[in-house]
Amino acid sequence: MILSFKPQFVDKILDGIKIHTIREDKNERWKPGRMIHFATGVRTRKYNQFTYSSCKRIQTIKFRYDNKCSDYPGIWIDGVEHRIYHIPNILLKLSFNDGFNSVKDFLRWFNKDFEGVIIHWTDFKY
Repeated sequence: MILSFKPQFVDKILDGIKIHTIREDKNERWKPGRMIHFATGVRTRKYNQFTYSSCKRIQTIKFRYDNKCSDYPGIWIDGVEHRIYHIPNILLKLSFNDGFNSVKDFLRWFNKDFEGVIIHWTDFKY
């Protein structure tokens, strides 16, 4: 299956810095073993598949911004809540492993409540 990426992530994927992506998956399409075709310019004339791999694992992820005593969202990975005092650590890991330069950039991208999956193409697991 095709995964579309912004050009800013291409080098980070090819260099092994970005080791997963976070996406909605309402129809549960992503499963271990499924081929991943990494591309930019999807559905345009500038389509470019720049590499391919296979999905190694899926983890569920949820962000909730209803916590009034923190600047950070509540985070659940595979149903496990990462408490407020652990959030900066998990946010650092998520931000870096998802190809962002900072937690601030990551939180700008994921700036509202979200439910989805982490699609891994390496053996890493949270």
